[in-house]
Amino acid sequence: MTNESPVWVYYEDIATQATLMPPTRLDGGVGEPYSVTVPEITNYTYVDASGDLDSIFGNLPQALHLYFRPSQWREAHRITMYIAVQADMLAYEAPDDQAAVSANIPVGSFWATPLRVITANGQFWYQIGDHAWLRYEAHLMVLSDTAPNAENIHYIQAHAVANDQPNAIVNFLPNQATEVFAEPYGLPIGSVADGDFVAIINEQHHDNGIIWYELAHHGWINSLYINQL
Repeated sequence: MTNESPVWVYYEDIATQATLMPPTRLDGGVGEPYSVTVPEITNYTYVDASGDLDSIFGNLPQALHLYFRPSQWREAHRITMYIAVQADMLAYEAPDDQAAVSANIPVGSFWATPLRVITANGQFWYQIGDHAWLRYEAHLMVLSDTAPNAENIHYIQAHAVANDQPNAIVNFLPNQATEVFAEPYGLPIGSVADGDFVAIINEQHHDNGIIWYELAHHGWINSLYINQL
């Protein structure tokens, strides 16, 4: 059975969002139940999902992301915290003392961190980029649950994903269209209509609080006009 509102299931690395196996499409009638089975993936351990593994088919396409951590990590915790860097630090490409250095992090900078990892040796690491990790050093950083009153907070910029299956819907004025742009705050290059299904493949968080989404085959749009499925 196929329908126009399938459930797409994606299998991703929790830290990098790298695809670990091809996505799965589930089909069924509106209101029918579905159940997603967590697969065994070599060298990875399941952590969590973006929604319920057991739910029902709706009248809109749905996307469910299953997230896995490398099995050599002891734990991986989703967090919303901020790091105030107290002295120059090194960021590493992976949460591992033997990993290559990916960046020099300057004193006085502020970083949002969405993920904390405990490695096999009990060391705590905080993610500040797809391939940028800070080892916890109490004398070099201050952690907070509250965003600092600063203009230069660094956020992880989401990267383009390989698929272009619909994962969002345009939410604008009924029967009207809104512009999409070549880049955030750039020139208009087209439009999408209210109710259109679209695929978000990239996003940017700006210091003014505005989030921009890049839509597959379209351009960039303000997140105010997009509802994720």
